[in-house]
Amino acid sequence: MGELIVIIPTYNEEKNISKVLEDLNSIPVDVLIVDDGSTDNTKEVIQEYLARGEHRNRIYTIFKERNEGKSKALQSGTELALKLGYKYIVFMDGDYQHKPKDIPKMFKKLRECKGDAVFGIRRYSSIPFHRQISNFLASVFMSLLISLYVGRVYLFRDIQCGFRIIRGDLLRDIYFGEGYSVEHLIAIQLAKKGAKIVEEYIDVEYHPEAHSHITTRKIIDVMMEVARYIVSDIKSSLRGSKGLVNLYRK
Repeated sequence: MGELIVIIPTYNEEKNISKVLEDLNSIPVDVLIVDDGSTDNTKEVIQEYLARGEHRNRIYTIFKERNEGKSKALQSGTELALKLGYKYIVFMDGDYQHKPKDIPKMFKKLRECKGDAVFGIRRYSSIPFHRQISNFLASVFMSLLISLYVGRVYLFRDIQCGFRIIRGDLLRDIYFGEGYSVEHLIAIQLAKKGAKIVEEYIDVEYHPEAHSHITTRKIIDVMMEVARYIVSDIKSSLRGSKGLVNLYRK
């Protein structure tokens, strides 16, 4: 799997990031950590891990001076990964809720199904009840919205899961958004490009050291940003169509 790189956005994960890196050390993948301006000892923990020299995989780091949000962290990591020439990019969180051991299984599913992307699916029995409801509603809503928007049926069972493997070239010129809508926006744009998206079940652990930054307000913000993106894209397409008509008339 040397063609894969795992991008890990982190923010104040001093208690979790070393466990993620240790688990990744047993998998033949390269790693890119994007520390999003952590105010705890995350940066020091990463640097100490690298200084020990016990890792077998190649590890790149981006340390941001200030917190810019998950979407900007993923964007910075993706831009570097593409410059480095990686064919497949893995997105996973740095709070150790996602388990690195699932990467080989996900990549196998991607190759067997000849897909362009594989999205992780968390089993509902592992998700807190209040998040089951919001996740179910978001997945149904986005499945309908994306299918109508691109004119092709897409069914997502866990649209909010950030654990994914995506073909790198499909991530060029992707709009990552400004907040927590990044998973939704990426799904929309992959669908618009006609990507074949498959899904695979993953393990998830909601342990005491993993803190969710998602609130009801942020879920509303996600829906609003998705709506703004689609409206803006439709307007842009209409302007382009008018330009072509005018050019033809000339």
